[in-house]
Amino acid sequence: MNGSPERREVPPLPSPEVELPGTYLSRIGAFATQLAAAREREEVGRRRTLQGDGQEFVGHRPYRPGEDLRRFDWDLLARLDRPYVRVHRSEAREDWWIAVDASASMGVGRPGKLQSAAEAAGASIAVGLRLGARITLVSSGGEGPSRPVQLTRTAELGHGLTALGSMSAGGRGGLEDLVASRGHRAGARGCGRLLLFGDFIDVDPADVLRLLGGRRRLHLGQVLAPEEWNPSLAGIGSSGADSFVDPESGARRRPGEDPRRGLERYEQSLEALVARWSDLAAAHGVSHRAWSSADAFERFLPDLLR
Repeated sequence: MNGSPERREVPPLPSPEVELPGTYLSRIGAFATQLAAAREREEVGRRRTLQGDGQEFVGHRPYRPGEDLRRFDWDLLARLDRPYVRVHRSEAREDWWIAVDASASMGVGRPGKLQSAAEAAGASIAVGLRLGARITLVSSGGEGPSRPVQLTRTAELGHGLTALGSMSAGGRGGLEDLVASRGHRAGARGCGRLLLFGDFIDVDPADVLRLLGGRRRLHLGQVLAPEEWNPSLAGIGSSGADSFVDPESGARRRPGEDPRRGLERYEQSLEALVARWSDLAAAHGVSHRAWSSADAFERFLPDLLR
């Protein structure tokens, strides 16, 4: 945004809390079943197109009675006197790292951006657990310290939803702390799929790109409030409101003498922000979707998780 900032007290956030509605559990259950079934059909299709055992070999696991003996490793049996089978990529259990921005800027909007990000993260957890993934849920910002939540079984979905429902937007940091900190990045090391949910307003693209490597898949979920997509909803450019206040720093930015021109500049800067992340994702083979916090996760999440 253009204009010079002036300091003032940070105003109360309109939507700092997360409230998962009573229908949410059934929605994510149906969503996870549908998406996981589609993913499993794709995997079967890929296997049928392969000749013989052409899938990527990733290691061994102990033999289970009744398994296909064509995958039995007789050499290991001779060396170790213990039965093992070869594991290929389609059988390998995936680790997911799901990061949620809970800084003060995520409390903006009605509904709030944190509410939308939490709903999308919860649906992603349900899909991952349905596919047999091990999941680490992390957040930054918020009101107080947050420890990673480890989820390995579908029965543990409730633990993840409890963690998401307890989030409250506040403070600084957010996604930038998660992607810039070596300590946080270490928690993502070895994960095959990384999902980041936030507004990406203060995130350095170079820090995000450091998360790439090997066969790791990166998914960037960018949520903005309806008032950010269309500032006129908040009265910006009218006689009722002629400035923007940063919810994290309290800096007030005035659009200039002509509120309409300030509104145009704001909209252009927001479009440039979304376009910058979209272009970066396309250039590096990263999945990116931007949406309004008023959108239902069923509309955008299937594309984000592709």
